[in-house]
Amino acid sequence: MKKIFLLLGMMVVLSLIGAGCTSPQSAVQPQTNPVPTLSLTPITTATLSPAVSTNLAGNWVLTRMAIQDGTVILTPSAEITLTVYADGTLVGYSGCNNYNAVYTLTGETLPKGNGIAIGPITSTKMYCQATSDQETTYYQILGDSAAYVVNENLLTITGKSGDALIYETPQTVVTQTQYPEPG
Repeated sequence: MKKIFLLLGMMVVLSLIGAGCTSPQSAVQPQTNPVPTLSLTPITTATLSPAVSTNLAGNWVLTRMAIQDGTVILTPSAEITLTVYADGTLVGYSGCNNYNAVYTLTGETLPKGNGIAIGPITSTKMYCQATSDQETTYYQILGDSAAYVVNENLLTITGKSGDALIYETPQTVVTQTQYPEPG
């Protein structure tokens, strides 16, 4: 029995010695990947331009240019068109060249209508001697835009200088092709 106690005692001593000789190991923490949480906060986006009025978007044909605050009225010698899209872009034909631009509705109510800014305007670069001056005047007024008014089938865009572009919807414009001069 002494041998058993002696044997047990030696085992205890050996186990204590063995335990003391080894360095303590740090407990390994299991890594967990954080679970993404869904945000219930609504996301708001900035609005650059108030919603486009349905009567502004569409196709227009220029019928007159009012220069010097309306004291001089010019009738285009070639068809000039404008198509306004609800996404803030516009395109058209200026008598010789195709053009496009972006526009922003300012949300202001001005004496000449609702606030609008158009530009920059880009166009093809063909030169047509017969319409060159007309195109230059048209682009100047369009790029200077400050206000617009839609009244049924008429659209008027007025520049900061007071010059204005007056358009009609295509179905209301009478052209020489529709009603030619008698021969």
